[in-house]
Amino acid sequence: MDADSEVPLLVISGTVGVGKSVVLDEIHDVLRATELPHACIDADALGLSWPTRGTFNQVAVAENVASVWANFRAAGARRLVIAGVVERREDLATYQQAVPGARIRLCELRASEQTRVARLRAREIGIGLEWHVRRTTELQTILDGAALCDFVVSNDGRNVRDVALEVLIRAGWLPEPNA
Repeated sequence: MDADSEVPLLVISGTVGVGKSVVLDEIHDVLRATELPHACIDADALGLSWPTRGTFNQVAVAENVASVWANFRAAGARRLVIAGVVERREDLATYQQAVPGARIRLCELRASEQTRVARLRAREIGIGLEWHVRRTTELQTILDGAALCDFVVSNDGRNVRDVALEVLIRAGWLPEPNA
């Protein structure tokens, strides 16, 4: 595979309420400021349909990632960042299939349960609040057991810019400061 066909793919995972979408938005702002050709996808947004296909509509998400990535790639994007939960190795295989040539780095964001629940209570104003509060603890246990990530970044009590920069530096997309 030649260098032009490789696609650096950074996946931002973590439990519910850890801040994946907010960090994704900030990563986009940082990469745009550096003029690094990229695209960002919030996997949850690509799965908002009914009826669902697969757990958490994963079949539709995979198909949508493939389609959206093809459009971004044609428009000049050379790197991809996806915010989405990765519970199993199969989830990574799905992204590998959806993004030909993907070279995946998996970052898990972490925050305390207290922080996550506070974020969820501020964000979820509808019928899904209690499900999300229960799911944040359950999913963190699943992620701890899976141990799939390449690196972990704390998103607890920190400035979102600092979190985004740490993610990008640890992924190898930005140089270390003063390096």
